[in-house]
Amino acid sequence: MRNCSVVSSLTSENWMTQAGLVYLVTGLARAGYDFQLHDLSGGISYFNSPEELHSRCDSQLWMNPQAIKSAEWMDSYLPLVDQVSDIVFFSSLFSPDVVFHARYSYNIKTVSPRSVTIIGGAALAGLRDEQLDILRHFFDYILIGHDVGAFLKDHLKENITSLPEGIVIRELKPPQFRPDYSLVDVKDFVTVYSGHGCYYGKCNFCDYPARAYQNVYFKDSNEVARELRDISKAQPDVNNIILTQDSYAKKELFKVANAISQQSGGHIPYNLMLRAEPWVNENIGEALAQSGCTDVFIGAESLDDGILRILNKGITADNIVNSIKVLSEYVDITIGMILFVPGINEKSLNLQLQRIEDILPYVHSVEPEVLTVMIGSGFAREASKYGIVLNATDDLLNDSWCFGLSQDIPWTMSDASLMKKWFEHIHKLRKLLSEKVKPEYWGAIECL
Repeated sequence: MRNCSVVSSLTSENWMTQAGLVYLVTGLARAGYDFQLHDLSGGISYFNSPEELHSRCDSQLWMNPQAIKSAEWMDSYLPLVDQVSDIVFFSSLFSPDVVFHARYSYNIKTVSPRSVTIIGGAALAGLRDEQLDILRHFFDYILIGHDVGAFLKDHLKENITSLPEGIVIRELKPPQFRPDYSLVDVKDFVTVYSGHGCYYGKCNFCDYPARAYQNVYFKDSNEVARELRDISKAQPDVNNIILTQDSYAKKELFKVANAISQQSGGHIPYNLMLRAEPWVNENIGEALAQSGCTDVFIGAESLDDGILRILNKGITADNIVNSIKVLSEYVDITIGMILFVPGINEKSLNLQLQRIEDILPYVHSVEPEVLTVMIGSGFAREASKYGIVLNATDDLLNDSWCFGLSQDIPWTMSDASLMKKWFEHIHKLRKLLSEKVKPEYWGAIECL
């Protein structure tokens, strides 16, 4: 039996346990492999990543494997390569992880060319073929999808060897086994795989249509409840668990809340994400509170109907305000907001400010972020229609980072006057929100 190593995300917070990592080590244990876990979480900040990761999309570093091969500066963030395992798995959560893991794999291959390196994780799901071709230089296997168990069963054989060119494997099925939380050091904050996808899936900023796991999947609610109990048993002091499902349909939301209530009596704190649908009411708030839900994240994106139509959000500002006010009686509400939406007017921004002021007493926190134009999203597919210039090389909104190995496309607005309006709006927004926003969010926006 050959030995394995598992390398975690660097961008994951060091107080968080990622569900994907738990599934990976559980799959290895079930397949009979001994493994050593290298927890690199907290190694770099997603909000304040090293400046060296940023490169212009017209530079020699863009989409060039040599950028990683020559990046000795990354080694100060990575463990020394001394004892090399026969098989090394990398779990990448965000785009910077992909770059650092590629460098670490390169270092491993330099010392031990026959070691097999395998990368998977959420950061790979939306990458284009040309981006995956870059990763072929560094990994023997590139896994996209959820079912690590299927890969271990079908591909990880005793005779597995290092390959001259990496193989991309897409597994569209969800994991088929129960994760074992006793195999990892469970931290205070844990993500639980409760499903994936969005039953709406039409927002113009969303890249679900281009992702490998585009079909909506709700994990059996009783299994989700069991996992919460497993986590609580492994870490009795766990203070927060977040369910991964991107949005819940009404029926599925009640099912999961009821299952958790029945199995844990509402004593295990957890939170989830929810669309501000017209059907959100007091009954849902009561069911969530009784099940132990403490926080709900609502991707409001905007509080103006004009901006919501541009985003193709499928709900109205009144829906959002109602959901916030109703649910705030039962749980803490965090809302997400998208800044620099193209096609807006000053009236829309002023109306948004008025509505935000109205809902502030009902909101626990706000997470504002600059619009990201994702590969495969509506904004990317019809950029000119929305006044967006893709692969822009100016500095404003040009998120050219990770040497081109990120899921977003560098962009700017064709109408520079809209940019000015947004900067003025953000100045007012920052004053209005005051203590509702964590400093790292403003810091990321100020980098523009």
